[in-house]
Amino acid sequence: MPRPDTGVEAVQLHGRSTSMGLCKSTTITCGTCRFHAAEAFVSGEHTVEHTVMELFQQQAARWPDRPALVGDGGRLTYAELDRATAGVAHALVAQGATTDEPVAVLAVRGTEQLVALLGVLRSGAPYVCLDVEQPQSRMTAQLSDSRARILLTDRPQPGFTGTALRLGNLPQAPAVRPQPPAPVDLACVVYTSGSTGAPKGVAVTHGGLANYSRHVVSLLGCADEPRSFASVTSLATDLGNTAVFPALLSGGCVHLVPPEVVLDPVRFADYARTQAIDYLKITPSHLAALLSFTDTDVLPHEALLLGGEALSWDLVDKVRARTRTRGRCRIINHYGPTETTIGSLTYEVGPAEAARRPGATVPIGRPIAATEIRVVDARLERVPDGTTGELLISGAGLARGYWGSPEQTKDRFISLDDGTRAYRTGDRVRCLDDGSVEFLGRLDQQLKIRGHRVEPAEIEAALCLHPAVARAAVTPVRDGVGQQILAAFVVPATAAAPSVRDLRVHLSGLLPPHMVPSSAEIVPALPFTLSGKLDRHATVPLPSTIQPQAAGTARLTTPGPPHRQGPAPG
Repeated sequence: MPRPDTGVEAVQLHGRSTSMGLCKSTTITCGTCRFHAAEAFVSGEHTVEHTVMELFQQQAARWPDRPALVGDGGRLTYAELDRATAGVAHALVAQGATTDEPVAVLAVRGTEQLVALLGVLRSGAPYVCLDVEQPQSRMTAQLSDSRARILLTDRPQPGFTGTALRLGNLPQAPAVRPQPPAPVDLACVVYTSGSTGAPKGVAVTHGGLANYSRHVVSLLGCADEPRSFASVTSLATDLGNTAVFPALLSGGCVHLVPPEVVLDPVRFADYARTQAIDYLKITPSHLAALLSFTDTDVLPHEALLLGGEALSWDLVDKVRARTRTRGRCRIINHYGPTETTIGSLTYEVGPAEAARRPGATVPIGRPIAATEIRVVDARLERVPDGTTGELLISGAGLARGYWGSPEQTKDRFISLDDGTRAYRTGDRVRCLDDGSVEFLGRLDQQLKIRGHRVEPAEIEAALCLHPAVARAAVTPVRDGVGQQILAAFVVPATAAAPSVRDLRVHLSGLLPPHMVPSSAEIVPALPFTLSGKLDRHATVPLPSTIQPQAAGTARLTTPGPPHRQGPAPG
């Protein structure tokens, strides 16, 4: 452990360096992270600094008048955000909020929503962010599964039997200093699509969140700089957190870009220009849609972080073509499942990498600080470099497991022969000659749609709840412009087959928009293998596809020639 007066710049975070399935050269020096931290926490063998809220408070003390948060609901300086989150924390502590007992947040995207989430963290309790755009039934199920006793909300929530606190009208509470959580304590529970037919909550720790956030600040070299970070995805997922916590730990400003702006290339380009956005985290498919309009400049000034899906070299070329006339914008491929806290590997595409193109898609890179990876075979034994295997991840970012699901946790979070605890990603990868990792696909049926993790089995289970559906299959296809979409194949239970509109209405009441298939086809039967399993690779009639429009929406068109597509990385 470093001395109490040792800053982060003097601390090195080490991963083990080996060959035979463990990527090389994982030593990271946080030399550009100029945090003024005192003592360090230690979680297992990983040294972790203060929690993200303690580091935010340090920044608020140093830069009280800097802008910290911009979104629907107004602008807040660091001093104003510090006071606002403290007020939420005091109200929660007065209601009995404590470590490892989730507090739910249900609010429209904007400054009030993020203040609530940060206030929960400051109280010492973990947050559960519920997306208001998802169906009420799914929202209610997640709220119940989280076992939250306290709900921070901007709207009534029928059926909630705990304490509901209305945002903007919180009860006055004494200014008490909450007990700071330890790195092993929960920071949040993030719900992802589940193969069992129901979402599962990933229990993320404070240590993992702080380790990731510090690393991103080091990677971007933005410590103490008044940079602007654009968040364009729901705070109920972890993808957008790349633009939230690193910003607040480095003296930067978080921009919660309104949804109607996020999906409109012209309005987004205007926002990026007028707000001088420096860093943007976005999915490749979302960026490709924005770049489809040649007269708009949606790229940030400093760095573009792409994650949630496989990154194609073609998209890299398009970004490079846009930046030739106005200066270089760094391109960083970002990979990581929710179970390992937002991101675990990164790969920066420089001119040499773009020219060499070591894989079919842009590599997902090398591990971040305090993170170890292994590439293993079916027996969990390491494979030689260059050989395909499953990616295992361990280290400071490893989540505690699945909330309230010990059996699922046991299945995916394993203990290796040397005692190392690791997460089985289910991703097929290989280590390249330069030590970086190439993503090759999934070992299971999991997909990525617009950056969201999707289990087809969950959608199939929802389809089969319709009384007129006997069986269903959901598979990825490509639309007319190469975007990955979902297609459903339905076997009717009666002679009167359900209409596509009926199926869409049915699913819209059960699933969030990104999980509702873009097209559907009524078929007499589904193909099966000799072992009786659904044959997802068999040739079946392909349904209608969608064509993206200017504002990022879609419309149903006549049948086209989509082709089947494998899954994308986390």
